Amino acid sequence: MTVKTQSVEPNIADLGNGWLKSHKLDYKLEQESLNAMIDKALDDYYSKNGGVGGNRPDAKLLLKDDRNAFFPIIIEYKGYKDKLVALDANGVVANRKSNNEPNFKNINTYAVNGAVHYANALLHHTSYTDVIAIGMTGYKDESGDLQHEIGVYHVSKSNLGAGQRVGDYTDFSFLAKKYFSAFIDKVKSLHLSPDEMERLKGQREQEIEAHLVRLNNHIYQNEKGLGENDRVYLVAASIIATLGIPEKVDPLEKSDLKSSKEQGNRDGDIMMRKIRAFLNEKNIPQAKSEMILRTLENTLTTENINKVVRGETQLKRIFSNIVDDLGIYYKIGLTTDFTGKLFNEMYGWLGFSQDKLNDVVLTPSYIAILLARLARVNKDSYVWDFATGSAGLLVAAMNEMLIDAKQKITSPEDLARKEARIKAEQLLGLELLPSVYMLAILNMILMGDGSANILNKDSLTDFDGQYGYKQDNKQPGCFPADAFILNPPLFSYG
Repeated sequence: MTVKTQSVEPNIADLGNGWLKSHKLDYKLEQESLNAMIDKALDDYYSKNGGVGGNRPDAKLLLKDDRNAFFPIIIEYKGYKDKLVALDANGVVANRKSNNEPNFKNINTYAVNGAVHYANALLHHTSYTDVIAIGMTGYKDESGDLQHEIGVYHVSKSNLGAGQRVGDYTDFSFLAKKYFSAFIDKVKSLHLSPDEMERLKGQREQEIEAHLVRLNNHIYQNEKGLGENDRVYLVAASIIATLGIPEKVDPLEKSDLKSSKEQGNRDGDIMMRKIRAFLNEKNIPQAKSEMILRTLENTLTTENINKVVRGETQLKRIFSNIVDDLGIYYKIGLTTDFTGKLFNEMYGWLGFSQDKLNDVVLTPSYIAILLARLARVNKDSYVWDFATGSAGLLVAAMNEMLIDAKQKITSPEDLARKEARIKAEQLLGLELLPSVYMLAILNMILMGDGSANILNKDSLTDFDGQYGYKQDNKQPGCFPADAFILNPPLFSYG
């Protein structure tokens, strides 16, 4: 007869919360509110069982360091031996299965995995970019004494939400006011190796593909009356509207769409105002900004998509699905050809009906990186792409330029100036198809914003090389003659 081990979670929770109380920390328990933004994020994120909402950490805090920066602290308790954390073969918190679906068993069973899950809810749905996820478990030994172990992980944009172990701790005193800033200094000193970052990026890219397939299938099967271009524009509009600009443009929230019938205040009108404000703050050239707004407006303000049925518009429903499925990936700052993957997935499932018309082939991101490196692109390069597609080649070239600049420029002021110049002056892309052009614009905005130099023109018939900016010792409005041309089969370097 097998005797089932009894959980000591109440004892572990009592021990952990006792430490918090002893250090006079204002912690909140499972059913208590921390703040409206965090509460809403936990409700909006998918639960530990795969549904919506119901995310209730055992304890949570919001602490401030000496620099007045706020850090959410998420704590999850368990009451069994060996239930602290489940890691994959690469030592990463194993919250995903091999098929990139959520591993709900691990998330439910292991303390750290649950805390990291909650932390990702905050990365996805709040403005916090650094969250501390703490797992604690334990058991009673043969003498009846309570034993415990603690796992402390930093979950942030810098580690793509995967979580990185901070160190060994035997209690929660590192959260006390007198020690917390030193703890955050240690957190800020953590860095992933290039190999670790590449592995995480690869994993995230596979997750993106899985989410895109699900999103595309959902829209195709459940949302009627939308053409393929409408679907592309809806995704582009939703992402732009939720990006926001710190202290200037607030990200659009699902709750901002009221499904109102009032003319000028419909969901599409609200989205258009948010997109217009974003483009204005990005200083996109007026003609280009108007073209983007005109293109998106044709989809966002149609009557059917703003029609209120059972208290909700089709636009709000689609917007909510896009934010829930994709929001985490662009909010954590993935430097990947995000929109290229989006377009490939969309075109893939549309191809069954239009395969003969599909003459669009986008360069895979690994090929784009290879071409940029073969061309020896550096901080002083100028790069053209005559058929830019989703701008994957320009993104790869821009990243190589920025990396080189960081390695060679030691003055923060000079580096900031050079980074701005790379994005504004040293890249140029041309794309003929309007729907693909929109993806190129979106991709460059997501990857750091070189979008001002993406043109919706035919490079063979409509473009004479006269574009851009006035630069010292170069003809006004012209890119330099020795600019790299990065687009197979047109590939050369000067």
